[in-house]
Amino acid sequence: MIKANHSVLHQWLLNAYIGCILKTDFREIKLIGDIEPDGRSILLIPNHFSWWDGFFAWYLNQKLFRKRFNIMMLEHELANHMFFSRVGAFSIDQKSRGIIESLNFCSKILSDNSNMLVFYPQGKFSSQHQQGVTFKKGVERVLSQAPETRVIFAAFLTDYYGYRKPTLTIALKDYNGIHTLSEMEEGFNEHLRQSVINQDNLFST
Repeated sequence: MIKANHSVLHQWLLNAYIGCILKTDFREIKLIGDIEPDGRSILLIPNHFSWWDGFFAWYLNQKLFRKRFNIMMLEHELANHMFFSRVGAFSIDQKSRGIIESLNFCSKILSDNSNMLVFYPQGKFSSQHQQGVTFKKGVERVLSQAPETRVIFAAFLTDYYGYRKPTLTIALKDYNGIHTLSEMEEGFNEHLRQSVINQDNLFST
């Protein structure tokens, strides 16, 4: 397992880079949802549809939560991009017994209230046009060991409509249900479905 080794310099460099590419590649960014930061650690569960997703999560944290950023990456990808280990990325090997070590590490991260962890329970890319995603068991295990964690769903949606550059909408929702796989999956998919409906209404007016 490759663990994160946070570096202030690397975080500054990444923040500058993300700020630049978001400004040049997107027309605007909209944050939707009445979310107030509090003292708890955060498990951020977004949809996972693009190369951009980790950068979107970084932007969201810088803009709203201001927590220590942590994100899980596939081990072979992180090994090829070790820069990201200096800004909070750590590895998981889905074909190895080491998956348990990585999930336990997630719980350890969330036991510290200064942390935010970005976690993709579906474990793979899926189109933002897909009606729902299927969660794997890992998220339930993580939260069973860190039950006081604040769980926030994020729907990342991009649309062009009448413009050359897309708008990014980040729709947020606090999840206050029970931490079982089926309940969380259902809650997330409902949030994603409603966010798509709201997105269409937002640009139809």
